[in-house]
Amino acid sequence: MHTKLLKAFQKFLKQDQILVSETDLKIYDTDATALFKNKAHGILLARSVSEIQEIIKTINEFNLKQDEGDKISFLARGAGTGLSGGAIANPQTIIISVAALNKILEIDPVNQKALIETGLINSHLTQKAKKHSLQFSPDPSSQDSCTIGGNIAENAGGIHCYKHGVSSDQVLGLEYVDEKGELCYLGELNPELKSRDIDLAKFFSGSEGTFGIVTKALVKLDPVADSFVTIEVACRNTLDASKIVSEIIKHGLKPAALEMIDSGAIEAVNRSFKMGLSEEVKAILLIEFDGHNEEVLIHAQETIELIETRFDLIFIKTTQDLKERKNLWQIRKGTVAAFGEIAPYWYLYDSVVPRSKIPQAMLGIEDIAERNNLKLASVCHAADGNLHPNFLYDPDKDPGVIDRIHKASEEVMQICIHLGGVLSGEHGIGLEKREFMPYMFTKEEMDLMFKVRKVFDPELKNNPDKIFPIRVCKEC
Repeated sequence: MHTKLLKAFQKFLKQDQILVSETDLKIYDTDATALFKNKAHGILLARSVSEIQEIIKTINEFNLKQDEGDKISFLARGAGTGLSGGAIANPQTIIISVAALNKILEIDPVNQKALIETGLINSHLTQKAKKHSLQFSPDPSSQDSCTIGGNIAENAGGIHCYKHGVSSDQVLGLEYVDEKGELCYLGELNPELKSRDIDLAKFFSGSEGTFGIVTKALVKLDPVADSFVTIEVACRNTLDASKIVSEIIKHGLKPAALEMIDSGAIEAVNRSFKMGLSEEVKAILLIEFDGHNEEVLIHAQETIELIETRFDLIFIKTTQDLKERKNLWQIRKGTVAAFGEIAPYWYLYDSVVPRSKIPQAMLGIEDIAERNNLKLASVCHAADGNLHPNFLYDPDKDPGVIDRIHKASEEVMQICIHLGGVLSGEHGIGLEKREFMPYMFTKEEMDLMFKVRKVFDPELKNNPDKIFPIRVCKEC
């Protein structure tokens, strides 16, 4: 870190809040992707909103005396569980960790709201809200480690997003620190803006940290369902499983969750958790209805009858027992942890296709993996067409595998766009897909989006070089 900047930070931060050693920089040089790595200018562990403000003001003061190429930018980082390189810095960027800002400031059970600091771990909010029979509905697989600030940045969804919505659906108001180090308020945290046509708090969600550093969020809580039915369907291939998804949606059934797991993922969890599944099980669907007991039982029975009369299944199970429900969901929520049984590294791709196109997409992705000699393990938020093909790999045993993964990833993106899908469902564009934006957007559309980004951050200090191709960043 630049000596003058380091001395300035030492005036108001403790030594253990300033990380500049080579070991520290290496720890923070990537996120959960592991494919993208870059060392930051330094890492600062903020312990209050006022410290974040002072950090930004100190950087701005330093930049006044620097040439354009020597100026320092900054980005916010929570738990580092992102999967698109969004929280990876460059050598001219300082990482500001907000992980210590993790308090639940208020739970309002009457109005079903919570005011929280954004370094709060996702699942911790639901754990506290449950005593009021409430929950924070976005439930990504990493919910026991990811922060709600990261969820808002990427507009994360999760397993139950089909019924309950994604992060932006839960955001009611935001407090954020802007590029000048000033506190700003949106949504219900700023009543003067509440009546405007654009809900700026929701608009802010999904901006991947490029608008400002969100420090507090007022979020909606949903009632915990009175009852549930969880259904596990074992299929002989992913094509049948994909067709079942299409049939469920076509018939107007709306489960709270509808997840698909392919043979590669089944192999991993079977080995890791000793699930006892036979080799003929090549795909599994997990379907869950929640709500009033009579309602969920009717919908579950309709679903079972629809599936059993049209498809050749290996087995179908149902449960309303909480312990058995947890066991069934382990095959989905335990997939990432189980990948280590197959290979030391994994790369998850995040894309979306129309639900009716899931069968074509899954077959196409299987073909891409085979042609590129890659081990495929797919999971899928099938209800909203959000596909997560994972490539499992070991670069020590296969030196050329990373190049093949990048090639295959671009092919996956192309096939999803061709089928009418989009680049990302919930993990963002970040570094990973920024150069692919022209596959989906025209130059004029990207220029317009970039200009909107500059409304919030005119000098592009927040999380630079993300989302947009470098060309766009330089031209606008």
